[in-house]
Amino acid sequence: MSTTGYFSRQGLQRGLSLIELLIALVLGLAVLVGLSSVYVAVKQSFRFQETTGRLQEDATFALDSMARDLRMAGSAGCMGINKVANAAPPPTSIYYPGSVLASGSPASPGVTTSPDNTSGFYGANPLGQIETTNPEVIQQPFTSLNFVRGFDNGIPTGMVATSNPTPSTVSDSLLFSGASFKAVSVSVPMAAANSNLTLAADTYGWINAASGTNSGIYTFIVSDCASSSIFNGKVTVVGGVTSIDHSTAMGNNVDTLALSTLFGTDAIVMPVEWSFYYIATRTGASTPSLYRVFFNGNKRLNAEELVSNVEGMKLNYGENTGFDGTGAPTLVPDVWRANAAAVADWSRVVAVRIGLMMVSSEDNANPEVTLTVPTLLGQTYTAPAGASANRLRKEFSTTVVMRNRVAAR
Repeated sequence: MSTTGYFSRQGLQRGLSLIELLIALVLGLAVLVGLSSVYVAVKQSFRFQETTGRLQEDATFALDSMARDLRMAGSAGCMGINKVANAAPPPTSIYYPGSVLASGSPASPGVTTSPDNTSGFYGANPLGQIETTNPEVIQQPFTSLNFVRGFDNGIPTGMVATSNPTPSTVSDSLLFSGASFKAVSVSVPMAAANSNLTLAADTYGWINAASGTNSGIYTFIVSDCASSSIFNGKVTVVGGVTSIDHSTAMGNNVDTLALSTLFGTDAIVMPVEWSFYYIATRTGASTPSLYRVFFNGNKRLNAEELVSNVEGMKLNYGENTGFDGTGAPTLVPDVWRANAAAVADWSRVVAVRIGLMMVSSEDNANPEVTLTVPTLLGQTYTAPAGASANRLRKEFSTTVVMRNRVAAR
C-alpha cells in the first residue's frame, strides 16, 4: 500500500467545509428554537395551572369558612330561632350591649354609642340604626327578621371600625348571627325567675371580658330544648360559685328569663355571636381581600383578613313565600332574589348563594390566555375601577341552606 496515498486520504478528512458548518449551525439553531418554544409553553402552562390552583384553593377556603358560619346562623341551642321565647318586641325600656350611653344608663331603642369610640354599629344589634322605625329590629338583637341581612354594593356606615380597611363600594356584604358553639351547662336548677344561672364552670373565660367594654356584659341564649331565651348577663364568681347575673342592671327589661320558664340542669348557656363578611383592600396590597368582623357576645373585634385576592362578592337570597305544616318556611326557596334590595321579607330568607370573584396576585398572569368578560352568579362582572384587566379571574360559588331557619323544632 502506498504511504503517500494513505496520508492523502487522511488529509482529506481533517475538517468541515464552510457549507457543512453552516448547515450544522442552522440545524442546531432549529433544534434550540424548538426546545425553547417547548420550554416557554410548558412554563406558561405550569404558571397558568399554578395560578388557577391557587385561586381554587383560596376560594375553597373562603367559601367553606363563610358556609360553615352561615349554616349556624339562627342557632338557638337545640331550638330553632322561631322558638326563642321572648322573640316578641319587648317594652321600649329594653336595651342591649352597644345601646349604652356614655353614662352607662339605658339608651333609647336604636341609639348606639360604641365603647370603642367608633361611630356606628356595635354589640348584638347592628341593624338597630338601619331600621329605626321597626320595633322588632330596634329592640331585639336576635329574631327571625334580623338574624341574617345582606347589603348591596357596599355596607352601612360604621359597620366596621375606622381603623379597619375601607370596605369596597361595589361588592356585596353579609351579616348574620346565631348562638355560639361555646356552650356551658347549667349546674343548679333555677329556684325562681330572678335566680342567677349557676354554671358548671367559666370554661371560656367570660368573667375576664374587658371591664371597659360593656362592663363585661354578654348577650346570652339559654336553651333546654323545650324553651329558649335571650338575655343580657354578666358572669360572676361568689364563694367559689360561678353564675350569670341577669338582673335589670344588666340591661334586661325585667328580671326574668323567658317570662315563666325556670331552667334546670338540662339547659345550656351560649353567647350570641354575629359575623360580618365584606371585601376591602389593605394598605399596600394590589388586590382586595375577604374580611370578617366578629362580635363574640361582648364586644366587636377588629376586622380580620381571611383570604387575599378576592376581588368581588355577589349574593343571591332564596326567599320562601309559603310555610309548611309547622309554620316554618319550607326547605326549597320559592324564588331567588338577585340582590338584597329585592328581598321582600328577610324573615323568609332560607338560603344564601355566595359568589366570589377570585383574581390572580400576578399581573399579566398568562399573556397567551384570551381574556373574556367574566360573570358572577349569572350577571356580567365589572372589575373595580383601576383594577388591571390583565389579571386572571375566576368565579367560584356555593349555596347554603340555613338549617336553623327552615326547621322550627
